[in-house]
Amino acid sequence: MNIVTPAHAKLAKRFATKGEDKFAHGSFESDEGGHPILPDAAAIIRCELEQAVPGGDHVILIGRVHDARIGSGKPVMWYRGDFLHLGQSVT
Repeated sequence: MNIVTPAHAKLAKRFATKGEDKFAHGSFESDEGGHPILPDAAAIIRCELEQAVPGGDHVILIGRVHDARIGSGKPVMWYRGDFLHLGQSVT
């Protein structure tokens, strides 16, 4: 799992939409297991799928973490239609 930074906004939005090859653009590399990673991600977490749980119109994937590393940049998450920096207060 790649934890994105503000620099990855366009890429993250592409992964949230239907259609086109999600990996066609972006600076992905492969780790030793062949999984796509963003070398400039805020963090990279390698995990194994433990469970898939239905969640409305989504499926929630739960994984067992095998290792993680902190990269560069400030992590963000999608919240109410925009990216929110982790640690930022919301109103």
